[in-house]
Amino acid sequence: MISLIVTALAALAAGFILRGADQRRSRYGVLLLPGLSLAVAMVLWVALQLAGIGSDPDLYWLIWVLPPVAGGVSALITALALAPRREAKDTAALERALRL
Repeated sequence: MISLIVTALAALAAGFILRGADQRRSRYGVLLLPGLSLAVAMVLWVALQLAGIGSDPDLYWLIWVLPPVAGGVSALITALALAPRREAKDTAALERALRL
């Protein structure tokens, strides 16, 4: 159970670090990246436990490493894909509002 807690905290930390490092973080919500990172990490942790990796002494380290890394990568991909689209939509909405 301690691996679940540590994995969850590491995934949240990765999400908050990525959000803090993103220059366009004002384009989306505060908890989007940390929440996504946590959700992906927890789903992967459960999948690894169901696959039996948590009981194999040689592969037990995967339970601690893969979920936070996968959560961080998913948050990074989301930030890279979402921010430019949101910025374009916000700019278009601002121009439309200023023309009125």
